[in-house]
Amino acid sequence: MASFNAIKVTQNKKEFFITSLKSSLLKEHAFVLKRDEDPIKGFQRLLNENRAKDIAKYMDEKKGVIPSPLILSAQPNAEMKFDEKTSKISFSNSRNSFLVLDGQHRLFGMYLAESDYEVPVIIFKDLKTSDEVNLFIDINTNQKGVPTTLLIDIKNLTGKEEKKEEKQRILFDSLNNDSVLKGLMSPTQSKLGKISRTTFNQATDRLFETGYFANENVDVTFKAIKNYLQAVELILFSTKSEKAKLTKSTIFRAVFEIFNDVVELSFKKFENLKTESLVDVLSPIGSLNYDNYIGSSNSIMSKIATDMKIAMFKTSNSLEMDGDIF
Repeated sequence: MASFNAIKVTQNKKEFFITSLKSSLLKEHAFVLKRDEDPIKGFQRLLNENRAKDIAKYMDEKKGVIPSPLILSAQPNAEMKFDEKTSKISFSNSRNSFLVLDGQHRLFGMYLAESDYEVPVIIFKDLKTSDEVNLFIDINTNQKGVPTTLLIDIKNLTGKEEKKEEKQRILFDSLNNDSVLKGLMSPTQSKLGKISRTTFNQATDRLFETGYFANENVDVTFKAIKNYLQAVELILFSTKSEKAKLTKSTIFRAVFEIFNDVVELSFKKFENLKTESLVDVLSPIGSLNYDNYIGSSNSIMSKIATDMKIAMFKTSNSLEMDGDIF
């Protein structure tokens, strides 16, 4: 019997124990019951191997720390006991003695890691299958992680923000202060009717990778995007579609899918990116019925962008770019 120091915790008449176990020991004793392997008892998700590999890399190469505990359910063959006097738990050396209720990717990431890490664990004892399933459901519905948009918002504080992410952050904040989207952008969380940092970064990825503004400084990019969004807003406002709103994520992302095309056409026709020039180039997209685009999937976004390009694109002779382009 192996024994380990542990803390006994009681919540609403349910007991569990907090301790730490080596990843090598967990590899021998912990198991995941997958739904596809046992359709009657299984309730865990399939393992995403790439996610597990990322965790291993994070631990080994980046010297990361994962303080979040695994949640386990001791099975009968574990013969787990707790000694009140010594505050120690003990259990047998049987295989498959601890069912993983939460943290399977963390656990498999530790298995793939080169080092043998200490892993914090919470162990429940004497749970029925129905208790295990209910606990799994509770963990995955009531205990939510930090919103992605908040993580993006605070990433600059870590010193690990990439150059593109820095530009996106500055551009987001600038547009939220001075553009047609002022007050309609949500920096730290997803809100209905507002553009989150997550949506904004998805939409503007290409802007900083290809096209005229890929290597421009963020101040110049801001002027262009400010004019562009104002032009788009004027066109959308002129339509009879109730859903033609710039704050609708599929439309917002589609608008940036056609951005480089609009810039090219505006330079060819007017040699500038003034709002009135952009309105002229974009005017054909006002003929679309945006009420016909139902849903928020990537395919819907791509459909909107494609229809915008078809409606808008014209053949034009290339002109030199000079003068006041804004």
